[in-house]
Amino acid sequence: MQAIPRELASMICNYFAKIRDMVRGFMKTLEALNSMDLSNAYRSLEQSIAMDTEADEIRRSILERMGGNSLDAKTRDDVARLLRMMDKSSEWVKEALRYLDVIPYLEIPSEIRRDIEELAKLNLEAVETLGKALSKLMSGEDRDVHKLCVAVERIEERGDEVVHRVRKNMVKYGAKLASAALTVLLMDFVKSLENALDYAEDVADILRVLALRIGDRRATFSSP
Repeated sequence: MQAIPRELASMICNYFAKIRDMVRGFMKTLEALNSMDLSNAYRSLEQSIAMDTEADEIRRSILERMGGNSLDAKTRDDVARLLRMMDKSSEWVKEALRYLDVIPYLEIPSEIRRDIEELAKLNLEAVETLGKALSKLMSGEDRDVHKLCVAVERIEERGDEVVHRVRKNMVKYGAKLASAALTVLLMDFVKSLENALDYAEDVADILRVLALRIGDRRATFSSP
């Protein structure tokens, strides 16, 4: 398996940076809502959703470039799979952002809001860690990629615990929610954050496979 060409690697990193910025934007939206700064909250929300469109354009450019590139078939398949998982993760982040545009967030019991904010922080921690792993992959630091990907797995496990706590709090504070419709929307909202975190773990799995394969090939060519 060959290493990813520099220009293509740069495009992939640029694509993932857009996804990372979407998650950062989600956190900014939550922070603005909690500060009752509705103007900045919805401005941040709209800007973050717009980043998904920008990310899609970059992803399409990468796929077009791969079609005319001299990548071997296995590398091309793995990179395409990596892009697919990144795209799925970003779609769930966008879905979570859209729920913020519908749900009366500040009317949610504070205990549940804290759980949601912790899930958002874990998503941000996951994408920040993935960004480091991707950078290490492109620079050939394969061992560091493995460590960072394991860290993403641990973050996802922490997310599972938070989701479980949300469900318990939904039962505990369900009577304080305005309607059954809000309860359903809230659970779907939490599910979107959970799914984004799950796909972040899938991205980590693919990065680890890429690091192993590229590292093995590099070792083969460098051996006497």
